[in-house]
Amino acid sequence: MIGFLWVLILSSQHTLCGMLKMKQNLNKQSKMAKYSLLVNGTGFDGSAHVLTSEEVRKIHDFKEEAGYDGLDEMYSDLPELLENYDHYDTNYWVTSTAMATERLHFVLIDEKEEVVWDVKPEELSYVGDETIGFRFPEDADDRTKEIDAYPHEGKENILLVYEETKGTMIDFVVETEEVPKPIDFSFTIQSLETPEYELELVDKVFFKGSQLESVHEHESYTGKGLTVEIFTMDDLDNDDEWDEDEEE
Repeated sequence: MIGFLWVLILSSQHTLCGMLKMKQNLNKQSKMAKYSLLVNGTGFDGSAHVLTSEEVRKIHDFKEEAGYDGLDEMYSDLPELLENYDHYDTNYWVTSTAMATERLHFVLIDEKEEVVWDVKPEELSYVGDETIGFRFPEDADDRTKEIDAYPHEGKENILLVYEETKGTMIDFVVETEEVPKPIDFSFTIQSLETPEYELELVDKVFFKGSQLESVHEHESYTGKGLTVEIFTMDDLDNDDEWDEDEEE
């Protein structure tokens, strides 16, 4: 009889422990919250398309015949002038991201759409900084895709089209038990090089060393200005050389 009671007591304790553990797991799950990171400031919505010499002449002839002052005035005409071309479907690259300018800032909001913090890039951590305790992928600093508008062998003529925007161009979601801090996030920059100028664009964004993917849930922006340019080998100085390592 006594043995039976001990078995009953141990069984009850085991059941109670199991219930407590289940309750703890449920409480732990209930603490998980979703936060959105908005990358705000000046945005870049653009593309590049490789042209043949004949297409370059065709565009300039059309511009002159139509009496346009600039290539931006024939933005809507380009898909009709060029074969297999659309502003968002080119033979080179298409991208939408934020520009790394003085207007760049990062905003964290919670599930109630309330702002948790709004900081400048300097308050985020740097990719590869081992002192913060995060481990980044080996390819963290590698560019996501080849982006340039600098003529070189195989791409002697490049049509560059982009719109500068104002607002939120990219956004990311993280789920965590603790409220994320600015130092939990990092980002990399890639340069869009042309023969005349260079633009710095936000490339990858990380949360505690893990790369995030944009979810397009909070994109909200307005256009500021349109740029349409053609760069050819004639735009290069004689001493300009394309660095093949930058293309890899």
